[in-house]
Amino acid sequence: MKKSFLFLLIIVITMTINGQKVALHTSSGVQIFNGIDAFTSAHNAASNGDTIYLSGGTFNAPSAITKKLYIYGAGHYNDSTQVTGKTFIKGDLTLRENTDGIHIEGIDFTNSFILAFNIHDTVNNINIAYSKISGSLSLGSNANTYSNNFLLLNSVVVGGIDFTHSTNAAVLNSIIQGKIDNSNRVNYENNILFYSYPSAQGSYYYTINGNNNIIKNNIFFTNQAYTGVNGDGNQLYNNLFTSSNPNFGSSSTAIGNYTGISVNNIFVSNTLYVFDYASDYHLKYPDTYTGTDDTEVGIYGGTYPYKEGAVPSNPHFQYQNIGSASTSDGKLHIDIKAAAQDR
Repeated sequence: MKKSFLFLLIIVITMTINGQKVALHTSSGVQIFNGIDAFTSAHNAASNGDTIYLSGGTFNAPSAITKKLYIYGAGHYNDSTQVTGKTFIKGDLTLRENTDGIHIEGIDFTNSFILAFNIHDTVNNINIAYSKISGSLSLGSNANTYSNNFLLLNSVVVGGIDFTHSTNAAVLNSIIQGKIDNSNRVNYENNILFYSYPSAQGSYYYTINGNNNIIKNNIFFTNQAYTGVNGDGNQLYNNLFTSSNPNFGSSSTAIGNYTGISVNNIFVSNTLYVFDYASDYHLKYPDTYTGTDDTEVGIYGGTYPYKEGAVPSNPHFQYQNIGSASTSDGKLHIDIKAAAQDR
């Protein structure tokens, strides 16, 4: 933790003077890279198991990630990145083979996130947390092999998710705006799911399309009748639906679900059917709509409640005041307030 704090302190100070910075932490020390291509430069210089810290600002994505790395941005909420600014990755981010065990936090991806794009690639043990993906999330949709053990935690996906070639995937305490396709044996817990399509478009466009998924303690928030799950053998427990007659698929198990709940009686402040930073997704009546573990349904219940501001797990800078010039004896005034994170 002390090392992590020191590296981030270097970034905060230098970014104030010179803009985008990336710190690469290796077994031999720290390297600092500058500018919009700093992330690419750090990736190219890194080895498996290294850690990359990105300051606020916009960075071009490498053509592909080809190593196991721990990557930390500053976050994607305005109110929690006032010191550092948001971290944006521009362009599609693609994980290739040999990235097993990669861990990514605190980044706003302006395009799509693609796993195992090439036909022979397999990527296993992928963790994405406290991040936002504005495009789609695709797990090996063009591959003949499968990617195993994928976790999406406390994150936002604006586009859709394609789980075509994935096994043992979990989506926990996240907000998904787009539709979810080819979902087989995925675990969904305590999410907000916005997607549905007008009934005229056909039943294929349900919120989740797939088989044998475990779906519990989620909120299906939509203004369309065609919501819910399309597929076989899905298990749905204690989910909240704004639709009065949601689909559960065929040969399903459905226990303890809440249906036909008015959109005005769910969130503290939200009637939109899309993700919005200004909305408050806490429940108005958390004791009324409880999940299988007796905590509230939605992102603030369960084992991993949504972290306010989606602050990444590395030390978080809350305040800075850095002098514009040094004193006559070479001292520079620096006043920084930071907080450690428990997860």
